[in-house]
Amino acid sequence: MKRWIAAALLCLCWAMQAGAENAEPKWRVDLRERYEFQAFDRTINFRWTLHQDVLFISPDRVLVYQVNRSRGPAHLGPRDASGGSGNFTLAIRVLNAHDGKEIKSLDLPTSAEFSKVIATRDGKFIVRTGDILYLYSANFEKLASKPLPLKRVVLEEGWQIGVSPSGDEVALVHQQIFKRNHLSPTSRIEKAEADVDVLSADNLETIKSFSLPWVLPDNWHAADHALLSPNPTTWVPTATFGLLDFSGHWSPLMPDWASPEHPCAYQAAVLEHQLFAAFGCGHLSVFPQTGEKLFSLKTGTKDFVSSVLGGGDYMAVQWERRFVRIETPGNVPIAMAQPLRLDLYSIRNVKPLFSVPLHSGNIYYSVSSRGEMAVVDGTALSLYSAAH
Repeated sequence: MKRWIAAALLCLCWAMQAGAENAEPKWRVDLRERYEFQAFDRTINFRWTLHQDVLFISPDRVLVYQVNRSRGPAHLGPRDASGGSGNFTLAIRVLNAHDGKEIKSLDLPTSAEFSKVIATRDGKFIVRTGDILYLYSANFEKLASKPLPLKRVVLEEGWQIGVSPSGDEVALVHQQIFKRNHLSPTSRIEKAEADVDVLSADNLETIKSFSLPWVLPDNWHAADHALLSPNPTTWVPTATFGLLDFSGHWSPLMPDWASPEHPCAYQAAVLEHQLFAAFGCGHLSVFPQTGEKLFSLKTGTKDFVSSVLGGGDYMAVQWERRFVRIETPGNVPIAMAQPLRLDLYSIRNVKPLFSVPLHSGNIYYSVSSRGEMAVVDGTALSLYSAAH
């Protein structure tokens, strides 16, 4: 225990010393006190406790959401596509990015399985509750809906959703796993298929569909006119990312520091302006599909990039420190990761604009096109600005 405390304190000291000058929040809201949300670093005991996030639905509006059990017993009633028996509620709060004051409150019935909110463009956003999508206008009116039906012929089946950085396209991936070589969900897949629908973000109507005779890895991202994903032609996850076009053709998209001769497992993210970020293996870089890299940074051996999110010409990078905790009894070593800080960059400048020290084990954040960053750390939602 003493070793773990010492390591955690050392991590926090390093976090305070690294990066740019620490920023002060433009405003801060206690989500537990104001909205009775649970802490965002709550213990993950059930799937529904994962369903929470913060996002900019426009430069002027911050949306924060969380799924929780309903406080009172639900009235018996038929279940609908949203999960609609009333046992779970998706609480959505929309705040003014300038002062943190509430603009809109939505409490929607949902299921314990799936809930998500994603921004599209011009203040519109998509809400998933259970097995249905709803498109909302900037005035919070329902514009369209899209069911996500399950065939229910296999044990492993589900839908995934992503929105392109431009906000023009919605990617839906319906996956079915027919056979594994063992019953474990982490065992090698032997037979699967994925059906991909590309929808217009204006009305949720299908504009393109294609199928794959394999499963698409979970860490795919919606890009503009393509999907960013590891190579889906093999059952074994690969370290190389590439672009899957809407005809089902995949081509590698590798940063200049990676090579097939010396493979190294890295992660990738989609940014605006048809740019991509790759991080891992001691590097972080931003580059277009063709052309020279715009941003390149060596990450060293102490601090690691755990995630990257973009907004306009800006990019937020979450750093973490990895260490080993000794469990007793038995002195069993367990690998751990401690979030350190968030740095905001211009995608063409390797000097951070500001840094935000982190305190919780699970951090949620979003970046606006104005260079503002909304961060949920524990029960606190804070907004930081490059101009503040």
